[in-house]
Amino acid sequence: MRYFYLALALFFAAINFNFILKPLELVTGGTQGLALLIHSFTKVNPSTLILIINFTTLILSVFLLPRSVTYSSLVASILYPLFVKLTSFIPVLKVVSSLEFVFVLIAGIICGITGGFIYKLGFSSGGTSTLNLLVSKYFKIRVALANFLINTCIIIGGMFVFGIKNGIYSVIVIVVSSFLINKIMGVKNKI
Repeated sequence: MRYFYLALALFFAAINFNFILKPLELVTGGTQGLALLIHSFTKVNPSTLILIINFTTLILSVFLLPRSVTYSSLVASILYPLFVKLTSFIPVLKVVSSLEFVFVLIAGIICGITGGFIYKLGFSSGGTSTLNLLVSKYFKIRVALANFLINTCIIIGGMFVFGIKNGIYSVIVIVVSSFLINKIMGVKNKI
């Protein structure tokens, strides 16, 4: 059942990517954000880019990290780009500019719920999550700091490519999703 729920979470994450994040050009960090950035320059399909990034980090994980890390990200690394590809054929509604902020909040909620359940089920989303662990291990910094640094670089890249407004919207998605991931994981938020 864990794998069924993982597949369901990844499917909704892929819909969120194709229907909100990609059309609004929201670079929220992670593999999908990196794929959007590369796509803007190369026009290579984002699902293909996500698969390439995930496959590359899986290979690195096999050789440089414990097997448990590789196993926990293996299924998501394959299923997510597949679902992104499958859901990319469904027509996307044009978002009216007056409703952009609403869609940004919806994207954050979906990211938070899907991400929270993936972690709660004991899986990793692969991709940059694996990269975070590698940076942490070899540069002797905390995983949270590695995650922050890598995602900050991706988001700043998104601001340069897609504009400041999209960058601010991306940060809002991250704040909303982080809050929900913490709630789902049962982490107490301390201010």
